[in-house]
Parts: sequence; C-alpha cells; structure tokens
Amino acid sequence: MMWKLLGGAALVLLVIVSAVIGSDLLRKQSEWDRIASPYSFNIARWEFENFFDKWEYKVQEVFHPSELSQVESVELVRDYLSLAQEITSLEARINREKAKGLGAERDIDVWEAQLATLKAERDRLEDQVEEIIEGQISGVLGNEGLSTTLKLGGEVELLFPPVDFEFEERPNVLIVSTRHKIEIVDTVLLRPGMSLEEMVEIEEAVEALAHSGLVETTGGVATYPSIVPQTHLLQNLLSKIAHEWLHHYFFLRPLGQKYWSNYEMTTINETAADIAGNEIGLMVYERCYAGEEESAPPAEEQEPAFDSGREMREIRIAVDQYLARGETEEAENYMEEKRKFLEANGYYIRKLNQAYFAFHGTYADRPMSVSPIGDQLRKLREQSSSLGDFIGTVSGISSYEELLEMIGA
Repeated sequence: MMWKLLGGAALVLLVIVSAVIGSDLLRKQSEWDRIASPYSFNIARWEFENFFDKWEYKVQEVFHPSELSQVESVELVRDYLSLAQEITSLEARINREKAKGLGAERDIDVWEAQLATLKAERDRLEDQVEEIIEGQISGVLGNEGLSTTLKLGGEVELLFPPVDFEFEERPNVLIVSTRHKIEIVDTVLLRPGMSLEEMVEIEEAVEALAHSGLVETTGGVATYPSIVPQTHLLQNLLSKIAHEWLHHYFFLRPLGQKYWSNYEMTTINETAADIAGNEIGLMVYERCYAGEEESAPPAEEQEPAFDSGREMREIRIAVDQYLARGETEEAENYMEEKRKFLEANGYYIRKLNQAYFAFHGTYADRPMSVSPIGDQLRKLREQSSSLGDFIGTVSGISSYEELLEMIGA
C-alpha cells in the first residue's frame, strides 16, 4: 500500500506539471479556447482540489487496512452501485415532477429527503468501494505481468502507475473539426453540468468560423485519479476504469507521448485502450463477480432489432464520399436527415456532424469509425502471447508506420 501511495504521488505530480505546461498559462490561447473559456475545465485545479481528499483515505488504509472478505467486498460494490442507480432514478423523478408541476410540494420534500439520505450513504461507501475495485483491477494487471517485483527485505509487487480513479460527474468536451474533412482540429475540456443552451452557444460560435463544432459528454477523463462516472452496469464500469488506467500507463511511454502528434496516433491510443480495457474489465468481472447474479430468463424470439451500428457506419462512409467530392453542404444536409431517421428508430443523437464523427472515429473498434486501425490492433493482439504482452508492445509504438511493420502490413 505504501508503494501505491508513493507511486501515485509521483504520477500525479507529472500529470499536474503536464496540465500546467499545456494550460493557458504557458501557451497561446487558440480561438477555440477563447470561445469555450467561460465553461472551461481546469485539470490542474481539479488535481490539486481532489488529490489530497482522495489519498487521505489511502493513508488511513496503510495503518487500518480493511478486513473485508472477498465475498463482502463484492457485496459492498454491488450495494454501492445499486445506491447510485436508485439515486439517479429518484433525481430523474424529482426533476420530472418539478418540470411538469405534477408533484405536490409535500411529496417532493419527502423525495428530496430520501435523496439526501441515499447520497449520504453512497458517499460514506465511496472511498472504500473505489479501493476495492482498484485492488481487483490491480490483481488482474499483476497476473498479466505488468507489475514489477522489488526485493526490499522481502518481495514487493509494484504496479506503476497505481490504479486510481474517482467517481465523479463527467466533464464535457468541445470537439472542433474542419467542414471539408473529418478530422480533429482541437478539443477543449469543459466543465460538467452544462445546459443545452450553453452547448449550442459554443457550437454556433465554432460554426461561425467555418468549422464543425460539437459539445459532448466524455466517457471518462485520464486525470490522476481518473474521472469515471457511476453506472450500475458493472462490467462496463470495470472496462472504463481499465481504459483510463491504460492512458496513465501509456502516458509514460512512447504511445502516450505521441497522443497528439497526429490523428492516427490519437486513434491508436484510444483504440488500444478500448481493446485492452474491455478485456481487463471482462477478466475482473469473471474473476470477482461472475455467478453472483441470477441468470436471466430465456429471451423470446423477436424480429431483428434496428442495427444502429451498421447504420452509423454506412452514414460515415457516405459522408466521406460527399466530402471527397467537395459537396460539404450536401454532406451536412445528409447527416441531418439521417439523424432524424435514427431518432425515429429509437437511436437519439443530439447533433450529427463532422465533429461527431471526428471524435467518435478515434475509437476504431466502434461503428462510427472507418479507420483500419481497429482491425490492425486486433491483429496485433492476436499475435501477442498475452494481454500483458499486447499492452507492453503497443505502448512502445511511436508512429503509425511502426504498427504496420509489427503486423507485417
């Protein structure tokens, strides 16, 4: 545990220094920074405000370690996520009743009191649950050969960087793309909890400068500790935490250091974190949680569901074709028509434009991307002797050409 504390402290200093170096204090603001400045998210400030609160619990754990059994730890995680789901549902109910004027004031007061009680219980468990999940993921990573054995009067397993995350409301992000081609020009991290009107205001300011803009909620942020949203979908949660840890791991190696060098390297970073993160999440789930839930009843045969993934890929291909012919306005009209079509089939996207595809296209293992990098990284994974071998190999990549050489392309 003490090694985890020292390792985490070292990494957070690196993250803070990097955030400050990349901040507006030391670089010239872009036009996009100025547009988003009223809503910007300050990473360095977040680190300073959250680091000591987060690690106070870890220091206490050194001297008063938890004695929960594995079964008790699993049950505590499930209780916490159940509380988080109940809180989300109750918040939605209160907001809905207030907006429609349906609930009596006395009923709303009762619900808000219940909500406060649930949040207090959730907050009481939060640090301990985070520590349990961090330990479970660390165990899998150690088994994959990603920890180092130190001999200091005995053998000590050191995983660097230590797995560390914080349940937190997700920040938003402004994505800027050119209109004539799907590519990221810049991204600006924005504070969470923005209103729709604020998002639209920023997007319209970007569009006034002949670019495509989109404000999206992030899936998580690789601060240290990383910011991860609460979700009751346990395997998905484990994968998200692992995904952000992989960015910490890559951060100290060629792959992470080349993240912003070009669009291909950004895509390799995000896709590798997706592929390995999903595999780690599944490993942890099967090792710690599988069999804890009742089996679902057999599904009744139904008509094939609307395939949103296939539709999104076909839309992306068609948009690229429009843009290749220089038909920018036609591409934008087409995307709006398809957005309405998707919505009519139960798949809601607030805004579908070049920036949307530029952002989601960096995850080359997902339908919104047409990049070959997803298949190429899957091939590299197949060639690897283990998941740990894949992570170690891919973390050393410093150019797209290196990836191609590794798979013999």
